[in-house]
Amino acid sequence: MAEVNVDIQEEKRISAKTLFKNKSFVALFFAALFSAPGYYMYLIGVEWLMLTIHDDRSVFGMLFFAASIPRLIFLTTGGLVADRFNKRLIVFLSDIVRAALIILLIVFVVTDSVSAMHLISLAVFFGIADAFSHPALSSLAPVILKDEELQKGNSLIQMTAQISPILGPALGATLIKVLGFVGVFTVSASMLVLSAIAVLFIRLKKQEKLKEKSSAWKDFKAGFSYMRKNELIVTIVILAFFINFFFTGPIAIGLPILIKDVYKSDVLGLATVESSMGIGALVGTIILVIYQLKRPGLTAVWTLIGLGILYTLTSVSMSLYVTAGLVGLMGLLVQLLNIPIFTMMQQVTEKAMLGRMMSFFMTVSTGLVPVSFMVTSLLISADIGIQTIMFGSGIMITILAIFQLRNKRILQFKLTKEG
Repeated sequence: MAEVNVDIQEEKRISAKTLFKNKSFVALFFAALFSAPGYYMYLIGVEWLMLTIHDDRSVFGMLFFAASIPRLIFLTTGGLVADRFNKRLIVFLSDIVRAALIILLIVFVVTDSVSAMHLISLAVFFGIADAFSHPALSSLAPVILKDEELQKGNSLIQMTAQISPILGPALGATLIKVLGFVGVFTVSASMLVLSAIAVLFIRLKKQEKLKEKSSAWKDFKAGFSYMRKNELIVTIVILAFFINFFFTGPIAIGLPILIKDVYKSDVLGLATVESSMGIGALVGTIILVIYQLKRPGLTAVWTLIGLGILYTLTSVSMSLYVTAGLVGLMGLLVQLLNIPIFTMMQQVTEKAMLGRMMSFFMTVSTGLVPVSFMVTSLLISADIGIQTIMFGSGIMITILAIFQLRNKRILQFKLTKEG
């Protein structure tokens, strides 16, 4: 009974105020605060620019496909690099590279030479930069925080990331209206530079800087063997694998097309819908900052069922504002799904394997994302409406989620305390 009381007191002690006494976490928090809105401003700018300069909506889908392929190819390499080299330096270089790519895009816009091929080519390089940034960034929090601080730490980091779909599209749409594409891309690049500067203030423990010398191939085999022996990791990865196929492509490609072609709205309409997802996601992260989940797997499964139902309803909506409301609720549920799964992955993984496990998770779980983008684009080019595509995808996610109610490995997972 005494041990239970100690655990309760420990949970109460872990608060946002406690986390912000950690200077490295503060630096990571501000890096995310600048990086995510900057990226989303770039994203809404490049999406609307593509829709403006090219009428073929299947080409619009290629914009996402072009970024996802190199991200998939290089994610495993990014994980190996994250485990063997300084994670802080990797994230810093990724921010700088992405800022440089946006500056190059500004040059194309200013010289009035921008084309669909330019946007697709830049998307490829963005995907490569993301492949190295994501595993390193994902493995920083467990290095600088204790195990029992991870859910709240992840939630706070995600809160900054979810401010981006609120501020990013809203500010981005405003800048496009007032200053044009040059204005939105200039602010976006500046935000990424500020993120890179914040990353420099992260301090890693000495043992995290020094890596045991071994071949990359040996590290890869060790990481793959470690993942294969962990049944929970394998289960989560397989589930995410299929969810991403049915959700990522149709929703990413579908929403901008719905806004412009079905609802006949402008960039402010796109900002409204994308910002509503950000608001919902922000509410979801706040919930997880305040409330410590005892059974994150159970929460994730029921959340996934709700997500599938909302996704299906979105596909038949004929109103911009109804869609915005449904998308907002989906944003909330996505956080109640992602953060618990992410926390489970981090807690069951040894710290020396974090970079590789995060990259394996992202590689395998997002393995069908390029196919999802490609299939969605092909279906659109075959004159199948985006609403029909989204409806079928929503039904499949709901069915997949219902089957997980028999998955005891996920349902019975409980968070543990660091000993």
